[in-house]
Amino acid sequence: MYYQNLFNQNYINEAQYQEVLKKTQIEQQIMFDQEQKKEIAKMLKALDDYFNAAQKIAPQYQNDAFNACVLKISQRLYNK
Repeated sequence: MYYQNLFNQNYINEAQYQEVLKKTQIEQQIMFDQEQKKEIAKMLKALDDYFNAAQKIAPQYQNDAFNACVLKISQRLYNK
């Protein structure tokens, strides 16, 4: 972390330095948690969109849709 290289320990109060470091870590964790919650919300929205679209597929096209989904999953898993 950059704080460790920013301050000369001969000139700072170690307790204050540790408090600043702790606050920064807490803020970073809060930001990370918020970002993850946003990504989960996006994922759930995508699942809703998927199921809504899947319900609209005519029976004669459902096999094509299934094959396309399997292909896309395979591409994402094995062609990184």
